[in-house]
Amino acid sequence: MIRLSEIVEVGRFNKPHGIKGEISVSINTDIDLNDVKCVIVPIDGIFVPFFLQTVRPKTADTSLITIDGIDSEEKAQGLANRPLFILRSDLPDDDNDEDGFYASDLIGFKVNDMTHGVIGEISDINDSTQNILFIVKTPDGKELMIPVADEFILSIDPENETVNTDIPSEILTLND
Repeated sequence: MIRLSEIVEVGRFNKPHGIKGEISVSINTDIDLNDVKCVIVPIDGIFVPFFLQTVRPKTADTSLITIDGIDSEEKAQGLANRPLFILRSDLPDDDNDEDGFYASDLIGFKVNDMTHGVIGEISDINDSTQNILFIVKTPDGKELMIPVADEFILSIDPENETVNTDIPSEILTLND
């Protein structure tokens, strides 16, 4: 069984392309699908692996893929609008990645701002748009959306499960 800790979301299935099971996928990370063992799709609460037959680029961040066993437009439609995951072991090594963290790895970490003190705990990640956001639950039960941006993150302390930040006050009061 594939666990959430073993996978990382890299994109989303779009709509079928043609009638032979080809489907469009949007990729939101620098990954070449030709280099992955399989793609993982959550179906009924279970992470199911699918093996790629072909991958061809469509645009800079969109590819057209065919998957073993998906050979009709109807079957491809069953994957439309679902998130697309890959195994963490298929991620390329990135020597420039200082701390090796993905935004999703920080769920459960406390957000400690240098000006505002402890803001709350990261409860989720919103990656449905180009700008990824931390969903932070404050001590008083509110939810804040904070951009996952290098200019706001000062450091990450995995030992204490803390993200140290310098967030403009305006962002913290957007939901007030």
